[in-house]
Formats: sequence, C-alpha cells, structure tokens
Amino acid sequence: MKRWMLLTGLAALLALTVVKLVMNKRTVEERVYRHDKNAPVHVTVEAALLGGAGQGPRYGGTVVPLREGRVMAEVPGRVLRVAVREGQQVRQGDLIVHLDGELLRLQQESAQVQVAALEKDQARYRVLAAADAVQGIQLERTEQALQTARIQLANITEQLGRTTIRAPFDGEVTQLLVEEGSVVGPSVPVAMLSDPRELEVLLHVSEMDVARFGHGQSVQMFLGDLPQPIKGIVNSIGRRGDVANRFPVRIEVGEDARIVAGLSATVELPAGTGADQVTIPARALLGSSIAPEVYVVRDSLARRTSIVTTTAGNGRMAVVQGLKAGDLVVTSGAVSLRDGARVTYR
Repeated sequence: MKRWMLLTGLAALLALTVVKLVMNKRTVEERVYRHDKNAPVHVTVEAALLGGAGQGPRYGGTVVPLREGRVMAEVPGRVLRVAVREGQQVRQGDLIVHLDGELLRLQQESAQVQVAALEKDQARYRVLAAADAVQGIQLERTEQALQTARIQLANITEQLGRTTIRAPFDGEVTQLLVEEGSVVGPSVPVAMLSDPRELEVLLHVSEMDVARFGHGQSVQMFLGDLPQPIKGIVNSIGRRGDVANRFPVRIEVGEDARIVAGLSATVELPAGTGADQVTIPARALLGSSIAPEVYVVRDSLARRTSIVTTTAGNGRMAVVQGLKAGDLVVTSGAVSLRDGARVTYR
C-alpha cells in the first residue's frame, strides 16, 4: 500500500513538472522577438549624380626613382669585402662589392704560362720550317693552339675583372643584399641602386581611366604630408596592362628637396575631366574596394549590385560601370538588408 502511494506521488510530481516546463516555454516564446522577413526595412538613400565631386578625379600612386636597378654579380665567388653601406651616395665606377678571385688568378697564371710556352714553340717551329727541318703542319698546329690559349687567357682575365663589382651609374645604395663571407653566383643581385635626384610618380589605373591621361598633360599632386600641392606633367602612359588590367602612368616631378622616393601620392586631374562621371557617396559602398557593391533601390526593393569605381574626391566615388545617374543607392541602414528585401526610404 505504501509503495503504491509513493509511486502515485512521484507520477503526480513528474506530471506537474512537465506542465510547468511547457508553460515556461510558451511564456519565453511569447517574449522572444521574431523578425518579420516581409516587413519593410527603413533606409536612407541618395541618387547617383552626374559629376558632383566638385573637383577632378583622383588616383593614388607612389613617388619612385626614375632610374633604379639591381647591381648584379656576373661571376661566382665569395664576398671578400662590401665597400658601401645602405644610404651611401656613390659615383659611377665606385666599388660596391669585391669577390674572391683567387681561383681565377691561378687559372690566369696557368694560362699565361701556357701562352708563353706556345709562343716559344711557335718561334722555334718557324725557324725549323724555314729550313725545312719540320713539316709546316707542325707550325700550323702550334699557331692554332697558341690562338686558343690566348682566347682562354683573355676570357679568364675578363672574369677576374668582374670579381670587382662597381656602380653602373651615380646614385644612392638603397639596399645591400649580401654580406662579407656570403657566396654569390652569376646574375645574383648584391645591391639596389637608385638615383634620388630624378623622381617620378607612378600610378596604375584601370583600362577605363587610362584614356583620361594624355602625354604632356598638367596634373596636381598631393605628396606625403607636404602642405601644398605640387604640379606634375604626364610623361609616360603604358600601353600594356598587368594581370589586373591596370596600366602604368608616369608623372614627372620637379626638383624639390622635400620630395623623396617612397612618398604616397594622390594625383588630381583637371576639374572638367570627370564631369561626365556618375558619382555616389563613398559611404554607400559595401565590401572591399577590390570588388565593391551597393544596394540599389528599385520598386521599393533593395538589390545588391556590383560596380566598378575610382576615387572622385570630396567623399564621393566615381562609378564607371554598374550604375547610371538617378539610381537610388542606400547610404544608411544597409546592415539590416538582404538582396531583394522590401524597404521604405527617405
């Protein structure tokens, strides 16, 4: 009897617990906010404008030396001496690196001995051949061997001269790539050399923008932290793009002690150059600058749209593909959007 009453009590307690849990679950579910996917999202939009940047289009680049190159080793050898330091000014012909040429010197001495011996043989055979004491073929073979030995000696002497690596032009050592005791081979760079007196700004622009540049065109440049813009002249426009289909544009920089290689550069074209560009606020962009997108509102629906842009200035981006003037782009509230979402806007 007692056992039956105990089981009945446990069953009743379990039933009450289940009922309580069910009621708690319903209460929690009623309190949880459920987003209505069909409810419109309120956003702020702006129309894409024709022009509207207030200035010409801008492009980012870098100040680079007009003349720059690697100083290469031409023969193998161990580095005996590094004669310069990074940042040092050098003149054409100054010693940069000296390689160990002991093995080549031994080869040179051996070749010199061989040449001297063959020259003596040549003189002796000429006398004997004139007296018909030897066949002329022996003299001919000796002369051929002498010619070959002289060529070998000249080749070794030239290689020995190349163990002394010198500056190919006046400039500054921007980087040393070897140290004393290291071993180099042919075509291995030992230093980087550039001429800091002649600088230029290098841009890489898209195929849609390269047509905006012309040889001899005057542009305005903002370099590093310099307070005032610098005038530049376009002196080279590449006709072959890289793998990203960008074209090099080079702009001449006048002499100015404040300008050094490595400064960032922003190049601005004349104001009328981008007057026909469609521009949008930069804050409308989604994702990265490599693959920019925007939300375009059409018929109260937000459509995620891929575009191609360049910098236009004044906080705006020039759109060269993907939008037309008058299109409404979302500038605020995009975080709550998805492609195809219904929106209300102002």
